[in-house]
Amino acid sequence: MNTDEIKGKIEFRNVWFRYPTRKQDFVLKGLQLTINPGEQVALVGESGCGKSTFINLLMRFYDVDFGEVLLDDVNIKEYNLHDLRKGISLVMQEPIIFNYSILENILYGKLDAKNSEILDSTNLANATEFVEGNNGFQLDDSAISLKTEMEKNKELIVDMIGEEKYKEELDLLIKLVEQEEAKGIFQAVEGDVDDRKHENPSLLDIELHPGFETQCGVKGSKLSGGQK
Repeated sequence: MNTDEIKGKIEFRNVWFRYPTRKQDFVLKGLQLTINPGEQVALVGESGCGKSTFINLLMRFYDVDFGEVLLDDVNIKEYNLHDLRKGISLVMQEPIIFNYSILENILYGKLDAKNSEILDSTNLANATEFVEGNNGFQLDDSAISLKTEMEKNKELIVDMIGEEKYKEELDLLIKLVEQEEAKGIFQAVEGDVDDRKHENPSLLDIELHPGFETQCGVKGSKLSGGQK
């Protein structure tokens, strides 16, 4: 089924569900619910009443025991799983931020996004002001980040300290990177997420502010709760 034209009608039709680890307890017992396109619905209740279960079933993290979950009057089992999840935006209570740049974190939602789409997404999230408020040069203290910046700015640094001193400093950073890798410290490598420059340069349709290159840190530690 094509998810490009989803209107957003959601229907739970006589849904019964129990988690595999608790087969004796049904969380949902004959749930009947219809949410029409454009409606805003709040699910309210005590812990364990099925609020998160509703989302788990809609995203097909689990399948129902009995009944049907429909999207635009089509059983969600008829959709390709990847396409289904691509067609639904899910924002969890505790956001997951990866130890990459702001740009790369946004790209996790759509790896083939244009730069203009990325900017549109930050505008919609009211995040553009704080993103562009960064100068893009807030490095973390990992050796790999320092090494990457040294290599990017080789010409400028050589002019400042000379070729021999540059090589000494770079060799030292290479050894530190090897030590970090031996300790199992996560290394964010350029191109891990964003390979559009090589694969499809046309996606770089506008130039983004350097603030999009700001590193988020482990679990988004360099961002405030609101920024996450």
